[in-house]
Amino acid sequence: MRVAELLQTSILSKAEVIAGHAGLTTHDVLSVNIMDAPDIITFLKKGDLLLTNGYLLKDRPDAFVDFITSMHRKGCAGLAIKTKRFAMSMPQEVLDEANRLHFPIVELSMIEATLGEVFQQSISIILENKNDELHYALNIHKQFTGMILQGDGMERIVQALADILAAPVLMFNLKGQIVAASAHFSNPDMDQLKHGSFEAIRSLPPDTAESPVSLCFINAHTARYRHAELFPIHTYRHEGYLLSFHDEHPLSGPNALAFEQAAHVIGLELTKKHAVKERSRRYKNEFFSDLIDGYLGSEQEVLHRGAKYGLTAGGKAHLILVRKDALQHAQAGEQGKEERLGADRDAQYEMIKREIAALGVRFVMFTKNDLFGIVVFRDNAAWDEAAIVEELEAAAGTIFEAEQISFSFGIGNAFTNVLDLGLSYKEALMALQSGFRMNRERFVLSYQSMDVSRLLRMLPYEELERFYMEAFKELLLKADQEPGELLRTLKVYYEHHCSIMDTAKALYVHRNTVIYRLEKCEKLLGRRLKDADVSFRLQVAFAIAPLLKNDKSS
Repeated sequence: MRVAELLQTSILSKAEVIAGHAGLTTHDVLSVNIMDAPDIITFLKKGDLLLTNGYLLKDRPDAFVDFITSMHRKGCAGLAIKTKRFAMSMPQEVLDEANRLHFPIVELSMIEATLGEVFQQSISIILENKNDELHYALNIHKQFTGMILQGDGMERIVQALADILAAPVLMFNLKGQIVAASAHFSNPDMDQLKHGSFEAIRSLPPDTAESPVSLCFINAHTARYRHAELFPIHTYRHEGYLLSFHDEHPLSGPNALAFEQAAHVIGLELTKKHAVKERSRRYKNEFFSDLIDGYLGSEQEVLHRGAKYGLTAGGKAHLILVRKDALQHAQAGEQGKEERLGADRDAQYEMIKREIAALGVRFVMFTKNDLFGIVVFRDNAAWDEAAIVEELEAAAGTIFEAEQISFSFGIGNAFTNVLDLGLSYKEALMALQSGFRMNRERFVLSYQSMDVSRLLRMLPYEELERFYMEAFKELLLKADQEPGELLRTLKVYYEHHCSIMDTAKALYVHRNTVIYRLEKCEKLLGRRLKDADVSFRLQVAFAIAPLLKNDKSS
């Protein structure tokens, strides 16, 4: 309870506040203590109201100032003193310092009861108040829980909390998206308060996720709601924030309890929803895993169990596999905590699902080991693979730009028999592995488009190395400048369809520099670079290079 509330009780009704009036409504009294030793300050704690006769501080104004400063620093509620017990006068510098700190000093001399009696009755009042708070908390928790059981959801709880507080309430998720808002925000004038709240949350330090925080908007768009109380919402992870806006600061008493209970009930509801979603997702993952691994041998069984996921007899579909790029994948495994990794993986699942949904295709998504699987249904529509690849590349770029997480995609061949989904899975996995072997990132590779690489890997390593060395022998051995520079120029030249201008732009050099280097290559090779046989031979050698680098690095 606040100091002002305690002073209204019968035992302290005759007490007089002589300094620090501004702190009466902001300082909470959690306990009461009596000063009986010079080192009492070491035993005080936050929320303590100290009772004293002041004898140890009599005629020591400097020590008195230091004493109340130390109490204020510890977060004590105030000082209650019987100055007339030893004919003690309060030094003006002590009163001035207490007023500056908004630290309440209360005169008890006009109270006939002893300090011991004041102590006992004050403690009883605080305990009784705590008991009332407990009953209130249980009742408000029951009220909010009842709303959840009736299926009213987050919006109803947020509105009920707003009614109790007589203040606007918002619920944000970690993405800054508003999950629920009270009716106050149906007014367009409140839109800027929403935006300002999100910006304030983004600027908070990481430890804000662990405990409630009071905010003050310096440039509040709505001056009436300059102050905000923020309470983090947790399940097994941090989910978001509950905010209430006020013209006074901060929340206290029953309102603070209602705010806290609402956050806890919302956390419990989110935990339940996560459990239901996790169970459903686990069943789905197990079904697709069993289908891929060949444990479901009957088409009829697959169609029966897979109907809820969109699998139909004769329906045409493609399987797309998604995985974090090799470097990021390795780093994720080093982070340690399983809960953190699980939360990250859930977030990644939602990122990918959101981007695939934006493509406007019908799909079902699952996970298997460290892979995300996406079955895309054709619905008798033409499959424009080039367009799909382009859209997936754009999706990978969007995720990386927004979240700094790099994903790559492998696409398997189309299948019509549901039992062939496992074969499409292997094809998509081979496409992914081929891209990773070439040290590529954020790529989209189709099994059909990787024929050359797949055929090259069927050849013995020695033959691949011999072909590569014979193709570039003159450049590697006879070049009088860095051979890597000539090889890089030649590779970019072929990648840009033998265009001098495009090659120069890609290398950030002058076109004359490109011409000079290409002429140097022709001179060393003794062949024309645009000759079809020469061009084919050199481009095959460039395709071999990543395979050799990968083998040598391993």
